[in-house]
Amino acid sequence: MNDSVDSFTDAAEFGDVASYAWWRDSHPDGFVLALRARHPPLLHRSACRDVDPDRHPGRFTAKGRRHLCSERKSVLREWLIRELPDENSLLARCPKCEP
Repeated sequence: MNDSVDSFTDAAEFGDVASYAWWRDSHPDGFVLALRARHPPLLHRSACRDVDPDRHPGRFTAKGRRHLCSERKSVLREWLIRELPDENSLLARCPKCEP
């Protein structure tokens, strides 16, 4: 059985709040990589309040913000290394949800 991980297909990014919220709700054990302008990427558990669009509606739509989702932390790390090589050493973990 081949259990290979492809960071381009196993990571999801949503263009609208409803799709993103659905993913978070349907993947309670997943992870979200918050990409923020002028800040290092921040890894969260999908259930973290800081990446909940109902609690913080402006964070999803703010300029320079992206949220990349996956069931595996390793997929998000690999994506970061491939897509933003200058940022990979700066990956921070949320102190609230401790992913």
